[in-house]
Amino acid sequence: MTCKVKKHIFSPPVISLGVAIILTGMLYSDTLTLPLFSDDLVQIPWLEHISWRALWTSPSPYGYYRPLWYTLWRVWGGITGGLHPLGLHALNCIAQIVAAWMIGILAAAWCAWEDSPHRLAVSVLSTAWFATFPFARQAVAWPGAIYNPLVSAMAAGALLAYDRGRRENTPLWFICALILVEMASMTYEVGLLVPFLLALAEAIGQLFHRWPRRGWWWSLLFIATLPVTFFIWQRMRRSGVTGFGLTAADMRHNLSYLLQGAVYPTAPLAQWFAERLGYSPEASLWLVALPTGGLLVTGLRRAHRAPLALGIVWSLLFAIPPLVSMKAEWFMLAPRYLYMTAGGEALIWALAIMDWVSRGIDRLRLIGYRSVLGLWGLCGGMMMMIMMLLLPAGLFVRQGIHWYALAGESIWDAAHIAEETNGPILLVNLPMRITPRQRLYPLGFEGITPLPMRVTAEGLVYVHTGRWVQVRAVSFGIVATDAPPNYTYSLHGPEVGWEDLAAAVRQGATIYLTRYEPERIHLVEAGSMPPVGPHSTISQARFGERIALLNITSTCDPQGGIRLVTDWRVESPIETDATVFVHLLDTEGTVIAQADGYPLRQMLPFWLLRPGEIVHDVRDFAPVPPGAYTLRLGIWDLATGEQWPSNDLPDGLLLQPVHCSVQKP
Repeated sequence: MTCKVKKHIFSPPVISLGVAIILTGMLYSDTLTLPLFSDDLVQIPWLEHISWRALWTSPSPYGYYRPLWYTLWRVWGGITGGLHPLGLHALNCIAQIVAAWMIGILAAAWCAWEDSPHRLAVSVLSTAWFATFPFARQAVAWPGAIYNPLVSAMAAGALLAYDRGRRENTPLWFICALILVEMASMTYEVGLLVPFLLALAEAIGQLFHRWPRRGWWWSLLFIATLPVTFFIWQRMRRSGVTGFGLTAADMRHNLSYLLQGAVYPTAPLAQWFAERLGYSPEASLWLVALPTGGLLVTGLRRAHRAPLALGIVWSLLFAIPPLVSMKAEWFMLAPRYLYMTAGGEALIWALAIMDWVSRGIDRLRLIGYRSVLGLWGLCGGMMMMIMMLLLPAGLFVRQGIHWYALAGESIWDAAHIAEETNGPILLVNLPMRITPRQRLYPLGFEGITPLPMRVTAEGLVYVHTGRWVQVRAVSFGIVATDAPPNYTYSLHGPEVGWEDLAAAVRQGATIYLTRYEPERIHLVEAGSMPPVGPHSTISQARFGERIALLNITSTCDPQGGIRLVTDWRVESPIETDATVFVHLLDTEGTVIAQADGYPLRQMLPFWLLRPGEIVHDVRDFAPVPPGAYTLRLGIWDLATGEQWPSNDLPDGLLLQPVHCSVQKP
């Protein structure tokens, strides 16, 4: 291998690209298995049915004007065969890789002009810091937030093109920068700040003699485009979720949250202080942030001034929109708005770390310790320090992807159910929000909101199946009794009561209930209300002369899970609180499990049923070892504790055998 080839392979662009791919793959590859959620369930149907003209002349369903992002989605969908989960999640990962890569190239380019011996290291550190930025997880895991990595990449690309144009005095590079500036503004409203970023970069270049003084007027061209772009954006955009009129408390909270993003490597210490010492989260953050800032300052004393100034300007400029235009409670729920500040912060931290490393090497030389072992020990120690700084952020991202996967199972379940079920469907207690019980950082929301109230079950099903079906989602808190130890949850859909649920069942809907387990959130079939037919006249047993058991079947799946399906008919009005009990017995007659409660997983008491109505009830038991079992069921009164008699059965109990076989490999 020639020296020229080696130099090319180990150049900052190549190594930074490799780091971006590796870190993005390690942190976000699991997003490729996730469904779509949140605003995607509203925007995709809209995008598939809007004309190209309307796409560029009208706002989105939420009042934003971001036509280039939607154009990218539409073109990408044409290439991949539709706006499907895998393709859109892959596009987000690609955008994250490109953004991290561009930040690394930008760091190398600005250090290279000053003949920095640490170009490669600064480039790699910037890429790694940016790729590991913990509050990017919402922007990368959620396809609808792709505008964040896109605009970050465009801003870095515009800076690189402008820098090249100024150094070489080549108009072609200025044209490239101008195109990227306009693309950024049409992708995301924060992209309107990119012309200011280039103008400030020009000032930095002049201040630190990076460029010749002639040609400074090129920056005016970018500023001149801003009024036109802003006019178009303002005319097309109706309204959004942001606005002015913040209180002083909002500004303080927003500033603290932005500070948390800037010092994310040490911010977990603030949460430790808050938990152990009882300090408020905000005070704990400042307690950690101030010393961290002091360390950064000491590490930046010998840093190259031009890239340092660029990093500071980038961070402060893109911190302005969330700082002054977002209510604190909304900002805390949307950590993706910290994303745009990460590019500048990556430059600052990379320069500081390299200064620490350089001073360590200088001290070794000062004491005459020139051995290879000493240098390798220093490098190894610094690598360990960097890994320790970034490790909590990586764990935070992985935890977030885990929550998305947990909630995603219920979304996939809903899509599969819609494909397999004929007739209306009612989905009960889907997850609106998942919140972990343990925190890593002191401020902000660390959970996920997969199904906000503005999305519908019909949109959920359509986006994943391409079919519009009759499906509703409701919340029924009475049966939300699951209490997993590692997270809490909020329910999606309008809240309903007993009568509302009974009315939905009477319309022929098949009911599915969401179950919340420590490592699963999934849908289980509860049952339905089939129409009365000729088969309804025959019963296997009558309880109390008021409730008839028409049919009973039991099965055992290959994993040992037992399912009991029964059809009950009300013979006369039920005025007492009657319910079903089902016990699972082993060969010794010992009760090893039970599934007592109202039909439809506790959602349809008998007293809600009218005479003649039938309820199709489904109950499940956890997997059991292979063997013979017996299901024992009957009716009893919750108020009195008395079991209802049956003239057809001894002791008023029906026994149903079930056999579980060994699963064949």
